[in-house]
Amino acid sequence: MTLKNIKKIILAGFAVVIFILFFGSTFVEAVNKEVIEDARPKKNILILHSYNEGLAWTSDQNTGIIETIDKEYPNASTYVEYMDWKNYPTSSILSFLTDNFEFKYKHKHLDLIITTDDAAFKFALLNRKQLFSDAPIVFSGVNQENISEIAGSYKNYTGVIEKIDPTETFRIALRINPRLKKVYVVFDNSESGLSTGNLVMDKVKEMNLEPIPMNRMSFQEVLQQVSKLDNTSIVFFATYYSDGNGKMLEFNLAAREISKYTSVPLYHQYDFGLNKGAFGGELLSGRLCGNYAAELAIRILKGEAASDIKIISPKATRVVFDYEQMKRFEVPAWKLPKSAEIINKPFSFFETYKRLVLVVIGAFAVLTLFLIILLVHIRKIKIIRKQLYQSNEELTQTYEELVASDEELKHQLDEIRFIQKSLTQSEEKYTYLALHDILTGLPNRRSLLEDSDRLLEGNSGKKLALLFIDMDNFKYINDTMGHEFGDELINKASQRLKTALKDFGILYRLSGDEFILLIHDIENKFKAEEFMCQILESFKDEFEIRNSVLHITFSIGAALYPDHGNRIEDLIKCADIAMYKAKEQGKNRYVLYDKDMDKAFSERMIIEKLLHTAMEKGEFEVHYQPQFDIQTQKVTGLEALLRWKSSELGNVSPVKFIPVAEDTHLIIPLGEWVLNQACIFIKELHDKGLKDLTVSVNISTIQILQSGFTQKIIDIIDSYKLNPECIELEITETILIESFTTVLKKLNKLKGMGIRIALDDFGKGYSSLNYLKQLPISTLKIDKSFIDSVSTDEEGRTITRHIITLGRSLGMTIIAEGVEYTEQLEYLKKYNCDRIQGYLFSKPLPGEEVKKLLNV
Repeated sequence: MTLKNIKKIILAGFAVVIFILFFGSTFVEAVNKEVIEDARPKKNILILHSYNEGLAWTSDQNTGIIETIDKEYPNASTYVEYMDWKNYPTSSILSFLTDNFEFKYKHKHLDLIITTDDAAFKFALLNRKQLFSDAPIVFSGVNQENISEIAGSYKNYTGVIEKIDPTETFRIALRINPRLKKVYVVFDNSESGLSTGNLVMDKVKEMNLEPIPMNRMSFQEVLQQVSKLDNTSIVFFATYYSDGNGKMLEFNLAAREISKYTSVPLYHQYDFGLNKGAFGGELLSGRLCGNYAAELAIRILKGEAASDIKIISPKATRVVFDYEQMKRFEVPAWKLPKSAEIINKPFSFFETYKRLVLVVIGAFAVLTLFLIILLVHIRKIKIIRKQLYQSNEELTQTYEELVASDEELKHQLDEIRFIQKSLTQSEEKYTYLALHDILTGLPNRRSLLEDSDRLLEGNSGKKLALLFIDMDNFKYINDTMGHEFGDELINKASQRLKTALKDFGILYRLSGDEFILLIHDIENKFKAEEFMCQILESFKDEFEIRNSVLHITFSIGAALYPDHGNRIEDLIKCADIAMYKAKEQGKNRYVLYDKDMDKAFSERMIIEKLLHTAMEKGEFEVHYQPQFDIQTQKVTGLEALLRWKSSELGNVSPVKFIPVAEDTHLIIPLGEWVLNQACIFIKELHDKGLKDLTVSVNISTIQILQSGFTQKIIDIIDSYKLNPECIELEITETILIESFTTVLKKLNKLKGMGIRIALDDFGKGYSSLNYLKQLPISTLKIDKSFIDSVSTDEEGRTITRHIITLGRSLGMTIIAEGVEYTEQLEYLKKYNCDRIQGYLFSKPLPGEEVKKLLNV
């Protein structure tokens, strides 16, 4: 290649890049301008507004509705009507409107009615059969409380709830000004004004701020008040069309005047307050409400029934701030949320043409790189040419030697071929390892992601099920039996899963004890449930590993394509949420994803986050529920129960936070803390003369399977110099199923030290006479569900009687939990139950109240 040719290549490369930069965008723009005529039947749509045409809120909703409808139905006939209800809220205006609309629409077929705000929605429901072709209705701008009051028994409607929630605005205000203490709320005394104002003030209180209402002040008093505020206050502008004296005000003028006089930022509820003095906030957008309402309308126009479409409550807000107001109050942009929109910013060439600037810089970078590569290439060619010229004579001289060494070269060629073959095999091996799990040989997460596009695209028009399979309590097994044991269990479990699958799908190992199963060409959700039943059924047989017999279970969550998502990541997330739900419901089961689970999953994540710091903050407390002798009705024992009063969530039910604590292993330090608190309390009672009292503490599966558990219990009791016989540990039947041999050994050791063992919730789970006879159980506690049935169900009474008889025959103390009625007490007395525990005598109490109950 000559230098001349290389220069031609360089020039050609520059020409190609310049052509792409300057003519590519023109070509794309020309293609996008092609219009395809809509051949669908013409639709007639009535948009009925509650208020007048000039009202910004109404105009914004109207704009949002029309722009969305026009995208899908550009040829639709749209009729817009205004009731002007804010100015004329009288029965006479309704009569006028009825006559007017009857004249205009009685003989015109309407396909759909879209209403904004309460008055229009109510009017349309009452008159649509007479005036509006009995068309379906989509409402916008109606709050949750008013829907049932307005709609009553009417049907064939759906809509968008107007959700007023200024919480995020107050969070942002606190972020901007951490010294904020007071919020002055501007609202009027109309029905909607009072409703909005009271809601805003409630939200202010929830943020631990002081709300100050201004609805009783005249407009001049409001202006005087806001002009004297210090930097610990803000003003929040809600619904304001008249002052405290009833004087009517123009909304925009009032907003501008208050902004002009105020010495602190003026936050707004609605985005039409922008450019009228509003500082900003998370603003409710009429345009977005209109967009959402129009999207529901389009679904109806395409054939869906309005009554089949759920009423939605979307987040129709924008986080927007006015640059001029930010400058006025010296608020820097970094204090705002990253997603915040800033209006009225000064012109910036880079911000305005950022994309073009970056494209040009990128183009020059590519050209520069291209030039450097060519120059390097030219230099290499020159060096090679020189080397070739110098070696030409050497090659000529050694030609005879090369001919003579032909055999040696053939041998070297064979070696090269061998090496090439080895490299190919190594490459295949590394490719396999990159896409497969080393332990089980199953495809791994990377393989799942690479397969997902092919599987989802190839499954077009058909359902696909993704099952998220997680082994229950694997971590306990791994920690107790060792990692090599755990690896062998994972391997055998994966083999059994593959056997259960029978080539109906693909099994992947995600990580640890988590597997993903993709079942393609599935007919419906019932088929997916059938597969999950087969999987659970296949693990009823035990595993024998290294002379240990083990029974394991799985929790399975399922998501369907395309019902629950079009991307593999979305399906994994949904199935993971469903799997957590299965664990919450008791494990060894399956759950099919439902979008309602998102809220519960989010709640669980919040609980998990706050649980990590709850002990440091001192948010936990131990309550004690007395246990009474059924004959003497004297207190003979106490059950220690953990309670959590979160600084953010308030009182959190143990039903919600105990499972999370177990999953995160926080139950280990929590359990030790509860045992220490119980020992301190019972020691204090013994020192005051109540030496016969015992205290029982609940022990979880994770605690008892923990290495060194037995010695830790003994050390804690010894540290308080307590008689071990005054301590009772409560276990559940579930613990026995996890690892019976290990649990039995530990319980026998504790029993040998004098510590009492109670079996809690007997009859609720895996009740087994064989387990009961082998275990060192001192106390048998009858589950509350059986006690509840004593009053209503003969079968429940029979079971309760047999449990008492069984326990007494084995020499155990029988305690009935959840006793709430005298009828239950009399029945338990009749069949010689030893003790009772329940609200009939006492609920769980703090330690000080227990002392009062015991008169100490």
